[in-house]
Amino acid sequence: MDAFIRFTNQTQGRDRLFRATQYTCMLLRYLLEPKADNEKVVMKLKKLESSVSTGRKYKIYLFL
Repeated sequence: MDAFIRFTNQTQGRDRLFRATQYTCMLLRYLLEPKADNEKVVMKLKKLESSVSTGRKYKIYLFL
């Protein structure tokens, strides 16, 4: 647990975690989109991906 906390306290570590979350959302959305019964899940993944993307961009500008 301490290693995870140290990793996320670093700017590069946080960015990697955000990027992994964003790309996981993209992959899940790609896999679930063809199925019509998963519309709510797909919309939630789109919103989460968008939020994470915005958060990554904002965080980068904040530290520059």
